[in-house]
Amino acid sequence: MNFKPLFFLFILCLAFFTGKTQDRPQINFSLFEDTTSTLSLSEIKKLYLEHRFETLQQPSFNPGYTESVYWLAVNPSILPLGKEWLLAIDNPHINILEWYQVNSVGKADLLYTTGDFFPFKQRPFPEFTSFALPIKPTDGFHLLKVDKRRESLQVPIRILSYDELAGAYINGNLINGLLSGTIIMMIFFSLVLWISTRKKLYLYYGLYIGALLLWIVSNKGLGFEYLWPNSSFYPSRARPIALLLVVIFNIQFMQVFIGQTKKSYFFYPNKALQIFSIIFLALIVFPIDYQTSLITFKYAQTIIIIISSILHLLILISTIEQIRKGVNEAKFHLAATLVLYFSGLAEQLYMYGTVMLSYYAAQFALLSGLVLEASILLYGLAQKFNRYRKERVNLLREKNEQQKILTDTIVEVQEKERKIFADRLHDEIGAMLSVVALHLNTLKKNQLSLTGISQNKLEQADEMLLQVADTVRTMSHQISPVTIEKLGFVKALESLIQSINKTDKLYIEFVCIGFEDTTLYANNYLNSIYRIIQELLQNMIKHAAASNGIIQLIEHDDMIVIMAEDNGLGLTP
Repeated sequence: MNFKPLFFLFILCLAFFTGKTQDRPQINFSLFEDTTSTLSLSEIKKLYLEHRFETLQQPSFNPGYTESVYWLAVNPSILPLGKEWLLAIDNPHINILEWYQVNSVGKADLLYTTGDFFPFKQRPFPEFTSFALPIKPTDGFHLLKVDKRRESLQVPIRILSYDELAGAYINGNLINGLLSGTIIMMIFFSLVLWISTRKKLYLYYGLYIGALLLWIVSNKGLGFEYLWPNSSFYPSRARPIALLLVVIFNIQFMQVFIGQTKKSYFFYPNKALQIFSIIFLALIVFPIDYQTSLITFKYAQTIIIIISSILHLLILISTIEQIRKGVNEAKFHLAATLVLYFSGLAEQLYMYGTVMLSYYAAQFALLSGLVLEASILLYGLAQKFNRYRKERVNLLREKNEQQKILTDTIVEVQEKERKIFADRLHDEIGAMLSVVALHLNTLKKNQLSLTGISQNKLEQADEMLLQVADTVRTMSHQISPVTIEKLGFVKALESLIQSINKTDKLYIEFVCIGFEDTTLYANNYLNSIYRIIQELLQNMIKHAAASNGIIQLIEHDDMIVIMAEDNGLGLTP
């Protein structure tokens, strides 16, 4: 399989979405890390005025796992008037945000308190999934308190107008709907295949793609917006829960799809990781208060990272192992996995502030990668299904051929047995009857010693003997139609019809179209046709009470037609 077109398509799509969308005001952001998490607002203002804040080189900061509280200072003095400017944070998973406005005399007003620990509707602009904070015209500055202690923190930030953000979200919702709808259709299609074929492979595909979609929805904050907007339990747990489900179903699907068996060196490591993920998933969903839950600690997050890393490694080496064995499905799985990896890498690099992407690339790189991965895997499933169907057809054809051979053998053996029996009936019994006939003829010649009664009995015996001989001859021909060998197929049928017409009780008209070359058919096949016509004639004689009939034998390219008609009683409905 040639995967180059797929990679070129992915690169083109990524290039289309990358780059700056338009020029925006360049504002210097400054940051202070409160390692004690105890500094008051007045102390933070004093530190800012003393220039103790560090200027950010890029509009983002990425401390990773942290135990600190961060303060971001924004000076809006250079922003043009006449627009409603917003501070947009493209990470929708921050626990606590406090947005302050500080005027020129140092008075601070708390404008908004929001975050994952608060209902979604408490956000300043709940029409947006990410955080958007209004920048008020002031001679002073704004302060943003960012609190996500005991978790990993990435904060990509932008300054843009409300109209820009609203337009981007409208277009983004359209793209999000199209991509999500495509994935849901694929999941639905796989479930239909599972119901119709009862193959668990299609169920595992649907579960795996569904878990990935759930993880992306959770990662984008859409779950908090639409599914659990008033919960403080799920926002921080939804992503690790979905990620562990991805691990569990990915391993299950991968092993069935690429045909990894217990003979593989990596079968049991995959199963061990799957079981460990199930156990860890149970611990995460256990309803413990968030502030005391183990998942807030660095160790639990490290475990998630380790599980993901081991999964990626096992997937790669498992697929490469099967590719070396010539398994085509492993090539599809590897291509799909790499597409998703590159998409996720691009998005994560943007979150970490390493690369600058357009809004659409940042928001939909991973979802687009999922669509491509699901499409590649679905194409691989279709190829696997077609190959499975062809194998079933070939297997059925082989069974039919074997059945045909077996049937032909049985018929051939039966024909041989019938011929042997018919020959013995004709030769041995016929010969014995001929000897008896000679003795009777001898007695008839010596009439001097016979009385009138004896002479009459002798003539009756001679007539009965002739009837028995005729019956034996007829039975012999019925058991094995030797006339086919002697006269040919069509002539044998004509002879059979003539023998019936000679009785003057039933006249049969015989029409034969085709059969110029009977060598195209096996003897067993011709014998079967002969017996079918023979049985039809017997039914006309015994049951129809007919005086006239017609037998038509027609040879077509793909079939042979036998039609029998008479003027008899017919069938009673």
